[in-house]
Amino acid sequence: MSSCFDLPEDIVVKILCRLPVKSLIRFTCVSKRWCSITSMIISDPKFGKSHFQLASQQRALRRKVLLTSYPTVREPGPRPNACYDPNSKLPPRFQSLEDKYLVKNFTFPSKKNAYTEEMGSCNGLVLVGNPCFGGYENLSIWNLSTGFFRKIPSPSVREKLIKSATDQAYRYFINFGFGHELASDDYKLVFILCALGQLVEVHIFSMRANIWKAITAPHLSRADWDSGQGTFSNGAIHRVVHCRSESSDPVIYAFDLAEEEFRQVPLPPVLWQNEEDRNPTEITTLVHLGGYLCIWSRKRYNPDKGEVWAMTEYGVPESWVKLFNFRVPDLPDVFASLYSTWDLCFITESGTMVISLSKELFWIECHNDEKPICSGRYRLEEVHPEVPGCVFHFHATAYDETLLSVAE
Repeated sequence: MSSCFDLPEDIVVKILCRLPVKSLIRFTCVSKRWCSITSMIISDPKFGKSHFQLASQQRALRRKVLLTSYPTVREPGPRPNACYDPNSKLPPRFQSLEDKYLVKNFTFPSKKNAYTEEMGSCNGLVLVGNPCFGGYENLSIWNLSTGFFRKIPSPSVREKLIKSATDQAYRYFINFGFGHELASDDYKLVFILCALGQLVEVHIFSMRANIWKAITAPHLSRADWDSGQGTFSNGAIHRVVHCRSESSDPVIYAFDLAEEEFRQVPLPPVLWQNEEDRNPTEITTLVHLGGYLCIWSRKRYNPDKGEVWAMTEYGVPESWVKLFNFRVPDLPDVFASLYSTWDLCFITESGTMVISLSKELFWIECHNDEKPICSGRYRLEEVHPEVPGCVFHFHATAYDETLLSVAE
């Protein structure tokens, strides 16, 4: 076994670059020598980038489901409801859903983990933060695969949010997003500050420069913004914005991380062929693991129908392609009585919808005109084993298994 390290170092690195992250981390447990050599290589940021680039080119990234479970309590009464417990000392649970639905638990690296939320993922780096009275605090970047953890300083916008929270006539909202700017190899966090439906400021944190900066937001006519998370795709943070006028169509606004400016992305025009369905249609952006910008539309007053579209050539209106067109009665029987509570989490590279419903995840195949089928199902642990009356609310998202880190 010792002779394997008699190879030139560049050959060893090329071999290791072609191995999955899970195997590389296991090598550190073989022996002290393996631990020393392998740890030194995989902790090198340059190796992490090379490993990620090669895996991306060969479509060999290990994609997994990150489950974040938040503690909730049941309100007393004849019809108890679960609600968040802001005073709970129970930390959230971070788990990875592995192959064959095996669960791997992660230990959060910081002691300040009470009510920590997952706020987005990009290239295996997960953005986490604590929701608070003024937005978010204790922001950090975390690589669950390697344990890399880096804190992000709080933005100055938080002070403005705290002051506005008591002013009912002028309350602020935050849209946020997290993504990678390819040209400068920089990861950026964006907070879009809104008031009375209008953009006010955009606060941008550069991981490379380690600073926040604020820019004045442009006036975007007819837009009515609210709080929420944007979708990162093609170098920009996307969000569907509904307009004040009911006779106006919603639009997708994209904040370009390189240019640090907004642009409008066209929606599929066929969504509006039926004028009667125009107003009640709700549209949101979502993640397609193949790299496409996707939208999910369903009827506001009749949510048992849904459509999913993908923009196969970014920025080209004619490239919108309908991936799914389904009705809840066509889905597996479990959806029939609970359709109003289901949510579409993301779409896999192979085109499978991953849907959350109550305390379960479902993998739904819905191709062409065939009847949708359930190809996978996983039920989460609902009740806390040590705390009576405590249950978990969960959020599911996709993340990549990588060795990437971001130096300060």
